Amino acid sequence: MATIKDVALAAGVSVATVSRVLNDTAPVNEETRQKIQRVMKELAYQPSMIARGMRKQQSKVIAIVVPSYENPYHIKLYKFIEDEAKKMGYRLILVGMNEQNDSEHESVMDLMRRNVDGIILFTYGGNKSSIKNILHLSKQLPIIFMDNFDFDEAISSVVIDGYTGMWEITNHLILLGHKCIGYIDGSSGYKVANERRNGYEKCLKDHQIAVETKLIYHADYEIGAGYEACKYFMEDCKSRPTAIIAANDIMAIGAIGYLRERGYQVPKDMAVAGFDDIYLSRIIVPNLTTYRQPLDIIAEQVVSLLTDKIKNPAIEEKQIIVDGELIIRGSTDPSKPDEMFPTTV
Repeated sequence: MATIKDVALAAGVSVATVSRVLNDTAPVNEETRQKIQRVMKELAYQPSMIARGMRKQQSKVIAIVVPSYENPYHIKLYKFIEDEAKKMGYRLILVGMNEQNDSEHESVMDLMRRNVDGIILFTYGGNKSSIKNILHLSKQLPIIFMDNFDFDEAISSVVIDGYTGMWEITNHLILLGHKCIGYIDGSSGYKVANERRNGYEKCLKDHQIAVETKLIYHADYEIGAGYEACKYFMEDCKSRPTAIIAANDIMAIGAIGYLRERGYQVPKDMAVAGFDDIYLSRIIVPNLTTYRQPLDIIAEQVVSLLTDKIKNPAIEEKQIIVDGELIIRGSTDPSKPDEMFPTTV
């Protein structure tokens, strides 16, 4: 499948010149124009099907692709992105995908055929073959990734600083006196998950605490995985931790569910912390200590980055890292009162 860069290379011109011919936005030498049009025909380049960001008549529709409808984080961020997109004159559609197969690439191809102007893509850990295909497609249709990838190709992305966030959560627990801290990991081998786990491990090392593999439980970001991880730490782990950190709030809530079911008190018997600061973190009792992702800032950045790419497909790829904030609540610090449904002694 030919790209605009392929056309530019074959015609011996810049990508911007090809874009001007496609959009008829500026004068181009007639001989050059005919050469570009001839190359597009030879390469079977079809801007009407795939180069939506370079069309004069856009659909004004942006798609958000998420790995799960069940995570409240995605739904809440969708609302913030929707508000920002409306300011720019765009409508949103939400698309779910199953990361257990190659549906990521299929989802993106389908959206291209449906004439969306751009895509915002979340993926917890889709397979690398599928992601590489999407990276190729991102050269033809504006795509902003909400995750990092271990690939050499430049991409446009907006991500939270998970390394720093997890370091701060771990440090908070160590300062409270915890030395044996269990960690519920996300999708193993995936860069976002690795960065958060690396932050946890680095903080332990900074405090001269050994990193123990038996204290790291590899999971899948779902609430059931948090429950099973906590069950492992409490029933099977030879070094039972005094605190647990989960790579997201959903798994932390699953862990608290197990503890409450078995009669343990949080944080007296086990401190628990998460990552994201979803709405449920302020409802569960005790309220969940977490690392807040500033959804308003993330939404503003991703919409701005995507609309810039829609206006100018040849714009340089850009990676934006957003800082979060440690939020300390009663699941780790008993002195913190619950914000919602406070309990009395």
